[in-house]
Amino acid sequence: MKPVGVELVVMTVLEGALEALLVRRSGNQWSLPAGTPAPEVPLQEAAAAVLARQTGITGIGLEQLYSFDRDGARRVAVAYLALIDAGRHALEPGSEVVEVRWFPLDDLPALPAEHAEALEYGRGRLRAKTAYAPVAVQVLPETFTLGDLQAVYEAVLGARLDTRNFRRDVLGAGVVEEAGMERRSGPGRPARLYRSVPGEEFAVVARERRIAGRVRPPG
Repeated sequence: MKPVGVELVVMTVLEGALEALLVRRSGNQWSLPAGTPAPEVPLQEAAAAVLARQTGITGIGLEQLYSFDRDGARRVAVAYLALIDAGRHALEPGSEVVEVRWFPLDDLPALPAEHAEALEYGRGRLRAKTAYAPVAVQVLPETFTLGDLQAVYEAVLGARLDTRNFRRDVLGAGVVEEAGMERRSGPGRPARLYRSVPGEEFAVVARERRIAGRVRPPG
């Protein structure tokens, strides 16, 4: 049986850009958080333990992303994906790493080729998920404006969305509800604040769905 490791593709949205969590070990080589599970530990539990040990991040949902052949197919790496609110999780490098940081996906340091592959696959999965799941609420505070929500989708998709259509779709899908509050960020009318409705599904439609379809990951 081939040795099995885990890799963590953890992303967030900061200042309108999709960013990835990377760790630096001794030297100047950045990589995804990754490690080898302890014997007889379930892989998802092992992935959560590696993430906590190397970055200090705990208590997040992990989705199995893909199983990659590594080292000329001599071992397997099972990758896990998460989209989180970076503001809710302080970064604390563990003893296995020197530094842990968020990097914009369009300004990454040099990475091992296999980790760059896993990261790109994870970005494709997130973009594809916008066509059927309200992924943006995972990186927003409890209350947010519809503009905040749209900005997250635009960061994930890497494309501008039509504001009128987006807001109509969100409100029509019933995935958010008014929080009974407003936020003023300058002159003009204050923006209404919303919160997510648990258990509901949202699909970006028409042009936005076609965008997501074009970047659907292979497989």
